[in-house]
Amino acid sequence: MKLFLSLLLLTTAVWSADVDTKLYTDNNESYYQEIEKQIIRADRSGLRPKSVTAEEKLQLARVRAAASQVVQIEKYDLQSLAKGDITPEHLYALVNAVAHLRLKVQLNAQVLQEIQSKLTFLKQNIERITEDEKPRLLTYQLQFAYYKLQQKNIETKSTLLSAHETEVRQLLTTDLPSLICNSATSIDKELAQTETRLEQLGNEHIALQLEREKAIIEESDKLSQVHQKIEASDTQRQNTTAQKLSLQIQQSLCLLHKKHSKDFFVLLDKIETLASDRLKEKRPLYLMQIAVLKEIAKQELGTTKLLFGASLQETKKLLATLGGYLTSPLFIFNEQPISVVSLFKALFLVILGFILGMFYKRWIARMTRKWPDMSQMSVRLASNIGYYLIMVIAVMNAIGSIGIDMTSISLIAGALSIGIGFGLQTVVSNFIAGVILMFERTIRIGDTIEISDVLRGRVTDMRIRSTTVQTFDNIDVVVPNSSFVQNNVINWTLEDKTRRLHIPFGVAYGTDVEDVKNAILKELAESTLSYIKDNKEKQPEIWMVAMSSSSVDFELLVWVDWSSKLRPNSLRSDFMILIYNALYKHGIKIPFPQLDLYVKQLPEDTTP
Repeated sequence: MKLFLSLLLLTTAVWSADVDTKLYTDNNESYYQEIEKQIIRADRSGLRPKSVTAEEKLQLARVRAAASQVVQIEKYDLQSLAKGDITPEHLYALVNAVAHLRLKVQLNAQVLQEIQSKLTFLKQNIERITEDEKPRLLTYQLQFAYYKLQQKNIETKSTLLSAHETEVRQLLTTDLPSLICNSATSIDKELAQTETRLEQLGNEHIALQLEREKAIIEESDKLSQVHQKIEASDTQRQNTTAQKLSLQIQQSLCLLHKKHSKDFFVLLDKIETLASDRLKEKRPLYLMQIAVLKEIAKQELGTTKLLFGASLQETKKLLATLGGYLTSPLFIFNEQPISVVSLFKALFLVILGFILGMFYKRWIARMTRKWPDMSQMSVRLASNIGYYLIMVIAVMNAIGSIGIDMTSISLIAGALSIGIGFGLQTVVSNFIAGVILMFERTIRIGDTIEISDVLRGRVTDMRIRSTTVQTFDNIDVVVPNSSFVQNNVINWTLEDKTRRLHIPFGVAYGTDVEDVKNAILKELAESTLSYIKDNKEKQPEIWMVAMSSSSVDFELLVWVDWSSKLRPNSLRSDFMILIYNALYKHGIKIPFPQLDLYVKQLPEDTTP
């Protein structure tokens, strides 16, 4: 086993490569120069094709540019925004700035996701590179380093944008209490004009649609001109709709300033519906402005009014936001983003596998009631194998649901295998021994076994690592399974349940042997002791086994059914009591060791 694991690790090491982290962790121009020299040598010597070295030079230039890039962002002039009266137009400019900054952060997040997928693909190519692809290894390394550097730069840029967005957002929150809404009447007039303009543009759009249908039917040459007019009309409708939304957002700011929560939420629903239905290119910007308004409303009106004043569409939006938080990556493992949802999904699959395994065990237990002849060992074997198989499948599916490629952790598995080989060899030995015992069935639940002169008992449970033996004193002993494989084990009930007991006893010299036999066999036949009587081949017998110094030694050989009474010492005691009573009843002496001393000569009496 250890040799196989070593060969597996050696094969994996030969056919895999590691990512060169020096290309992107440090801005080391000297290392880039060394790489450039390697590319030039390979180009001159012909070690790699010209096309490959040309691509390597291009990728190295990109890496250098990305490493030396200074990340900057375009900031809004907060001083100019803070000057003058706090009007709805002023606050709307701040809302628009916050929305623009957040959209840039979202765009960067999308770019980071695309870069992460490319990094995953390149990392797999590097680690699983084949012999044919070895000439392109440096190209893959440089591409991976370039995307890593770009990832770092974009993350830095997103951090700067978020910090600047916080500044603008703080200025917006500070200026809202000082808002002057005296221009509300002018806003209403502008909204009325915008509504009229939108109505006119709608009528013009309908007329242009009819004109286009007429040109299509007549196959007129004016069809292209009509299409241009329709596109221009759509552009005007989009711009006018955006103007209307801007005015409505200014109105909502005034309502928020006055704490008119009901009117605010009604107007906010109209704004969101209009932006979702009418806008195209500018839709994300205005939806983000609406999100900013909701955040301000939460701060100004409180969470309770926000929840109870929001419409059904707002509730759906909150659920969508919560879903976004749950699906956003918490961390990245092996270039795979791991989110809260993926972790819960994996945990759910493991729990589901555990529940299915327990239901499987209960189903096996119910099925055994229909087949009472089935042995307990077969039931336990089917139950354990099915349970562990279900758990292994559940764990594999859980890991796969997270998005982790099982082949990517082959090195970790190899290292763990070496650790098992050295540090956990006893556990693995017991595990393998348990599997052998379950399939070999030389020891089963219910068998009476003897491992040593001290440990005798009945097998009550067999698990994958250990076996429980209950001694005749009702003591449960947990025995590692490897002890049954490596040592000699006496199984008293493996094939036949009947066993022959040898009960030794002795009588005095001068006793008739036939009297001894008849006395004991007669008392045995008349006794209530449980032993085999009906089998002619297994009748009780009396053997004379030795003539010792003080007694003639006999043995009573009697066959018993082991399943009737599982305590051999108790059985032996019962038969010895019967022998003692039989000998005593018939006047047969039971000898004990004696020593006769003969004095040949007494010492002379020296007394005066």
